[in-house]
Amino acid sequence: MRILFLANQLPHENSAGGHRLIYQRMRFLIDRGHEVGLAAFVAPGEEEFIPAAREMVHELETVPVQGRKIMVRAFRDYISATLPAIFWKNYSPAMMRTIGDMVERSQYDVVIAEFSEMGMYLYRNPYLSAVRKVVSCHRCLTTAFIKYVETSGVSALLRLKSAAQIKPLKKYEFEMYSAMDHVLTLTTEDRFTLLTHAPELPVSVIPPGIDFTRSDRKPEVKPDGPIILMTGYFPDKSNHDGALWFAHEVWPRIAAKHPDVHFYIVGVDSNHQIKHLEEWDRRIVVTGAVNDLQPFREKAHIFVNPMRLGSGLLVKVLEAMAAGLPVVSTSLGLAGIPAQNGVNCFIADSPELIAESIEWLLSDEHLSQAMGRAAQEMVHREYSIQTTGCELEHVLEEVVSI
Repeated sequence: MRILFLANQLPHENSAGGHRLIYQRMRFLIDRGHEVGLAAFVAPGEEEFIPAAREMVHELETVPVQGRKIMVRAFRDYISATLPAIFWKNYSPAMMRTIGDMVERSQYDVVIAEFSEMGMYLYRNPYLSAVRKVVSCHRCLTTAFIKYVETSGVSALLRLKSAAQIKPLKKYEFEMYSAMDHVLTLTTEDRFTLLTHAPELPVSVIPPGIDFTRSDRKPEVKPDGPIILMTGYFPDKSNHDGALWFAHEVWPRIAAKHPDVHFYIVGVDSNHQIKHLEEWDRRIVVTGAVNDLQPFREKAHIFVNPMRLGSGLLVKVLEAMAAGLPVVSTSLGLAGIPAQNGVNCFIADSPELIAESIEWLLSDEHLSQAMGRAAQEMVHREYSIQTTGCELEHVLEEVVSI
């Protein structure tokens, strides 16, 4: 097959989260003998990864990420009815034409838009000729916005902005899905959510696949002081909310009992609210963007995922488990994962229970190691790229054969 992937960031070997998933999918399909092309946005600082990506895929086209003027953003987000705000943030006429040109030039059998936001380039694209179209829904956007409104502690401004956008977002999102030949989700829960809104959608569940050659590297010697690790893409509202909530509601309970513990927040584009945490407590370390998360996972003692917003299966949690890290997460943050509380993770939704779970792991090394091993075994069993990659390949073959 000739398969074209669309991504809102350039996926590469050191990508994290959902973009690591995209890289793994492309790598697997290439190794299986398929011709894989890629059209991706490239943010400043990511240009260094272009040569390796170009060498890997059959064809690569990139479009620079453009900054948005504040008045244009305000008009598009809250006045213009053409697109919902979250789609405007990823909109580019240049990308529209680029994808149309690639499909026409290389005669792809199927195009996969990774992340729902990229689905707009397969929907009402005037440059796109006939081709099979698939959207890989990493999260239901409508559900995410509903949670922004319903979750306690979310800022009044975010609630107001989200509430105003839910109706047009739902209409556009599900009209777009209905125009596709197939939709992919990461979890059965997300598949059920989509079918609740649109029962006729052709939806398949393709979980993330993990490359164990990276996670199985010999770990470095851990530092004497325990490190609690959180990773993520912090412009995303769910990660931003989770980091601040953990720092203000959970961290003080841990820090008071363990003066040598550190909390590392590692990920792209941490804003001033998160950067300010370093000034508030010197034991909080905010790294910003890093080229490789694996060294941080190797040094950490505990991985936390205090997610209260959003949906979808989080690749970062699976990668932490694959590295043998004990994980403490909210129930939402482990959605779709066969989690066993007290066996391969701790599940807690209140600041008190999260702090208590971390306290158990810090004070009981045997428990920490046993939980890390159990999580690692579960991920090896359930989320091998060989298994999930074959599932993806099978779905694409069925779509192309229609």
